[in-house]
Amino acid sequence: MKSYWLNIPVEDIRKSMDFFENIGLEVNAGEDDTIAQIMVNDQPILLFKDEVLRSFIGGELTDTKTGNELLVSFNLDTDEEVDELCKKIALNGGQLLEGPATIRGYYGCLFTDPDGHKFNVIVM
Repeated sequence: MKSYWLNIPVEDIRKSMDFFENIGLEVNAGEDDTIAQIMVNDQPILLFKDEVLRSFIGGELTDTKTGNELLVSFNLDTDEEVDELCKKIALNGGQLLEGPATIRGYYGCLFTDPDGHKFNVIVM
């Protein structure tokens, strides 16, 4: 295998693009309103309109209001970067679930995007 990326279903591509751009990630629009790309350094995360991703997998998606299938984790260099990110998350439609604080030995936070997908950020 040469590379990998995550495909994440979202209800509203534009709302998700705005959220991720406003918290500091590079966002690239797709050719239509069914796909967008988030870049974390050189690693892509693709946002798909939920019904498009549902059609790809041929089944139902996890209801993020009641559960999740994965936790996407990022690392930052400093506590101050985590604190600043947490402010942006709260101001742009995300929800802080835990932190910013020292959690299980690492300074960081746990948050959701507007669609309820969970993300973990720690200082490493």
